[in-house]
Amino acid sequence: MKRPGFITVWPAHLDSTKTRGEGRRLPVSRAVKQPSMKEVWQAAMALGYSPETTDKAALSKSPWEKTGYVTIKKAGQRPIILKNIAGEIVKNRQKEAQAAEPKKR
Repeated sequence: MKRPGFITVWPAHLDSTKTRGEGRRLPVSRAVKQPSMKEVWQAAMALGYSPETTDKAALSKSPWEKTGYVTIKKAGQRPIILKNIAGEIVKNRQKEAQAAEPKKR
């Protein structure tokens, strides 16, 4: 499903539990553990990429996992965009963890 001028970001591209053969596009040190399509979409929105989502679609390397994907207008090189999105997911997860943590007195 190629669209000129757009980048397709599957959650598997950012998943540290996947191997390169299973679709991971980042080094394990930069990848995120089991990101959801919603997290990828939220990170892309926060970075100003204006993403579009497609639900119930499967990456060809794992057709049994219907994770969906996010399409982003190309604004640079794919590895840089993926690193930015993974970094934003990490920030969002840290914010959620701090908000959920009870305050100690």
